[in-house]
Amino acid sequence: MFSAAPIGGRASRPRSASAALPMLPEIAPGQLWLVEAPAAKGAPSAPVRHALDGANVVIYDRALAGRLAVSFPLGAYAEPAPAGENSGAAAASRCIRFARDGWSVARLLPPRLPRRERARRIREFADQLAAARVPGSLPVRVLAEAAYGIREEAGTRLDGLADTVATYDRETRLAIVIDAFGGGVAATPQAVAGNGLAG
Repeated sequence: MFSAAPIGGRASRPRSASAALPMLPEIAPGQLWLVEAPAAKGAPSAPVRHALDGANVVIYDRALAGRLAVSFPLGAYAEPAPAGENSGAAAASRCIRFARDGWSVARLLPPRLPRRERARRIREFADQLAAARVPGSLPVRVLAEAAYGIREEAGTRLDGLADTVATYDRETRLAIVIDAFGGGVAATPQAVAGNGLAG
């Protein structure tokens, strides 16, 4: 279903909207999903809803808290990303710790970031994954969103992810699937009270 990971770090050719629309893959233990989620009111997009419903842990920018409060399923766990200097690297590190422990993790990011800011956030994740000894050759899926679902998909490698993301304009919301620790043991479920929103 997804494009094969390329050799040499270049992204494979994306599938266009005229082709059959890709389905969102199942969220699995040890996966990281980076999903651009709008802070505006209204129903969450298909990738955001999929991440909220399927991930064990959701880490979100504080600007998204109001929207999450009404969208997040009861019994699930979410927490705000750390604030302040180096907050992006700290959030990436937190996501990686959860994923390494066998949890599926969704990191919700604001959409329409300037290209440099978007690239910086993606590089922070790639750098933190490299520090966790995840190989740069790891296949990564980039799903570009349209109003009705996923418009196209591209396969790339972790070490080429920032360059692939840079090819999309800032109006295109992305969902990035990184199966960094997918072969791990599933996390042991624990009871969580309330709607799971921390912070």
